[in-house]
This record gives sequence, C-alpha cells and structure tokens, in this order.
Amino acid sequence: MHARSVVTSIAILGLLVLVGPLPAAAQGKQIQTEAEFISYDAEAGTVTVKVRKPGKGAQPPRNLRLRRGEEAQFNVKAEGSVLTRTTVKLDDGTAGSFEDLQPGRKLQVYWLPDPKDENARFARSISVFVPAEEQGEDAGD
Repeated sequence: MHARSVVTSIAILGLLVLVGPLPAAAQGKQIQTEAEFISYDAEAGTVTVKVRKPGKGAQPPRNLRLRRGEEAQFNVKAEGSVLTRTTVKLDDGTAGSFEDLQPGRKLQVYWLPDPKDENARFARSISVFVPAEEQGEDAGD
C-alpha cells in the first residue's frame, strides 16, 4: 500500500469517528411508493397518503407492507440535517416543505422502516410526481 493510500484511509477513518455512524434511515435500501397526498400533521410528524403503487426497491417487513388503494402513514422529520430529515422536492425540481404539498397530488415516497419504531414507516424523501402531460413536448424523447 502506498503512503498516500494509507494517509487517505486514516483520514477517512478519522472522519467517520468524528461524524459517527450514519443514521439507520440512511443505511438501508429505500422503498419507493407512488401515492396520492392526503394530509400532513406537523404536530404528530406524519404524512398520510393513499397508495397507488406499493413499491419498488427493498422488501419491507411483513407488518409494513403496503397495498394499492389503502391509506398509509409515514413518520417524517421536518428539521435537521439532510441525512436525518425528510426532504421534499417539488415538481419544478426545487426544494419544498410539507406545507407545499397539495391534497390529491401524486407523490413518490422513498421510505424505510422507522429506526425508532419497528411498526412504523419513515419517509426519507417525498417528491411531487410530474405526469408526462405536464412535462412538456420533450417528455419521453
């Protein structure tokens, strides 16, 4: 191993010790679920949606599996670093907030089992879904 590689490895290990382990939500593979936004409860820290397509990605635990047409609730965290909070991305590509989400709008919810509650889902990211007809003439080219 070259001296430069050793120094780089030591620097990376030092950084990991200073920063600490990634939060559980950042460690596992996410599940992507297409849904329709119903509501956001800031006090409870939850988002409620109606599931359109249950998910792609990791296989969730049996007790957290979703079914098409059912309402589902996700825990969210509005504040914190980008690694620990739930991010919201609007249809124009800009960052948004939960208050920007509109009832009836289609979303992509990227979630994991909640590291603080094994019977709950934690939404890492929520993106407003942009239908092809709203994407412009070049969509799909």
